[in-house]
Amino acid sequence: MSFDRRQLMLGGAALAATPALAADNKTADAIAKQLLAANPAPALSVAVARPGGLVWAKAYGKADLQLDVATTPAHRFGLGSVSKVVTTAAAARLVSRGVIDLDAPITSWLPDLPAQHRQTTLRQLFTHRAGIRHYDLQRDLGAKAPGGPIGQRAYPSNREILDIFINDPLVAPPGTKVAYSSYGYTLASIVMETAANKPFVALLKAEVGAPFGLASLDGDDSFAIKPDRVAGYTDAKLYRSLGYPITQEGLANSRRDNPAYKWAAGGLIMTPSDIARFGAAHLDSKITKAERALLFTPMTEKAGAMPPLGLGWRIDADDKGRPRWHHAGSDEGSRASLVIYPDLGLSIAFATNLFASPGNVLKPSSDLANAFA
Repeated sequence: MSFDRRQLMLGGAALAATPALAADNKTADAIAKQLLAANPAPALSVAVARPGGLVWAKAYGKADLQLDVATTPAHRFGLGSVSKVVTTAAAARLVSRGVIDLDAPITSWLPDLPAQHRQTTLRQLFTHRAGIRHYDLQRDLGAKAPGGPIGQRAYPSNREILDIFINDPLVAPPGTKVAYSSYGYTLASIVMETAANKPFVALLKAEVGAPFGLASLDGDDSFAIKPDRVAGYTDAKLYRSLGYPITQEGLANSRRDNPAYKWAAGGLIMTPSDIARFGAAHLDSKITKAERALLFTPMTEKAGAMPPLGLGWRIDADDKGRPRWHHAGSDEGSRASLVIYPDLGLSIAFATNLFASPGNVLKPSSDLANAFA
């Protein structure tokens, strides 16, 4: 697929004047309600932004079923793998200042890595070409996982995090194959915080949260009190499949993980309004032209169901041929989506508090783009 150079570098329609927040948009409201009806979840929160700011946001359902709390746009949801593009936004800014080099071996910062990783680069890690495995449901997340489920362990240092995967056989030699890996982002985050000499979540807040004006961006620390964080839910069948003695049917309270092993890959929370603002910030002066080109120039070919990848972002077009940059994520208790339409100057985000629901996030995002185009 080709992109007009001016649109890629400048965001085209994204340079419009600051929009007013719509009190309501009946078409968008109907699309959101249809999405929730077709994919029942306790809560759904939807937001649309342009570079000048938020243009529409609305929330539906219950943020907490046990306490009967109605969802509002101020509630924070787990981002799942949408965390990856927050990570790459920070990485692009670090590249601009020369803090990291995407093509240097990561042993420049982590000299003690096993031999199989010594020529691996950050560019490979951010485009899923480092050969590092992804999660294994039983080995990593199951009730009988050796050492306990990874989300229930303590991680006093990065050493314990790396021990989860760093010595495992590669799925392919680095640079030869696209193979999706959240652990690859974990390794990249340890490089980033080592290079910047700052804890990773603090680094994201400094590089992305503050300059992009994302007050709700935070790590999903299970032990900390996080105001306005929704309760999360997962179908009880998943926990039974992982070996937990759950007899109930329907929804179960999701486990609260220690997300230290996956901050960069799936460990963040934000309001959908801020997710949409974050997307829209990629179309204005909050990032440089060089950073925008780095993030959104395809670096891989389509690989199976995986579209071409920029720096973390999936680059393709919708069924109307409109270019889009996107990422979605699922985690226990959350589902999130972010789609940027650069030619329309639109950023569309939504989230639920139910694992993996809805499955199809691109069709409703395209429908919402129609409502605001």
